[in-house]
Amino acid sequence: MKEKAYAKINLFLDVVGKRLDNYHNLEMIMAPIDIFDELHFKKTDDKSIEIKSDRKITEKKEDNLVYKVAQYIMDKHSIDGGLEVEIKKKIPIAAGLAGGSADAAATLRGLNRLFKLKYSKEDLADIGEMFGSDIPHCVYNKLCIARGKGEEIVFLNKKLKMPVLIICPDIEVSTKAVFETVKMNQVKHRKITTMSNAIYNQNKVLITQSLYNALEPFSFGLFKEIKTLKDGINAMGVDGVLMSGTGPTIFVLDRDKEKLQDIEEKYQEKYYVELTKVK
Repeated sequence: MKEKAYAKINLFLDVVGKRLDNYHNLEMIMAPIDIFDELHFKKTDDKSIEIKSDRKITEKKEDNLVYKVAQYIMDKHSIDGGLEVEIKKKIPIAAGLAGGSADAAATLRGLNRLFKLKYSKEDLADIGEMFGSDIPHCVYNKLCIARGKGEEIVFLNKKLKMPVLIICPDIEVSTKAVFETVKMNQVKHRKITTMSNAIYNQNKVLITQSLYNALEPFSFGLFKEIKTLKDGINAMGVDGVLMSGTGPTIFVLDRDKEKLQDIEEKYQEKYYVELTKVK
């Protein structure tokens, strides 16, 4: 049994306010991109859950979202036997691309099929929300507006199909650490409607002009290299460049694919670089 776990980027991210539970209310537009991990699921005879990966994801398997989701499903349904999950990683880890959430969402979809549980995608998104706020989006893999912690989803029934260059420095960014530095009186809010209207009208120029991430100043304060990278790309006169999530990934949008290829060539020796597309 195989599932693809697609990465995402944030075309828009505003921090609306702090919640009583110490999380933040967000307003985001998230888009899946054509970079994915591949997960293979196999029933086993023993009672254990084994996670195999070509890259180290967490120190202990019990900390892996894939393990947590699988354990929950198997306990909830009293499933006899065990499970082996093999993960072929391509999405950079702790990069603002929701790699862990995408793998967890793929696990929900994969186990739903493997054990014939007959959950709807809405059901899987509800389960996923218990383990991470990006997981509901990753269950659907659709362009959407997400609010709250990320669990309140409204689909934008459009396909952007825009080339995008992903550049990820070799920095692991802690989402928790970034949000701990957020000061609401320093957040410069923008209206999400400019971006959502640009998407509905397929106005790709306005889409690139409306890119926004309220977390950039806070991540830049912790990791100067991310700001230096973005500034360097901006100086090359691209249509749009933005940090995704809490970083460190920077993505670049431009109508000129050759320009994206030139930037790819410039940075590929130093960073993880991938020219792909927004789905």
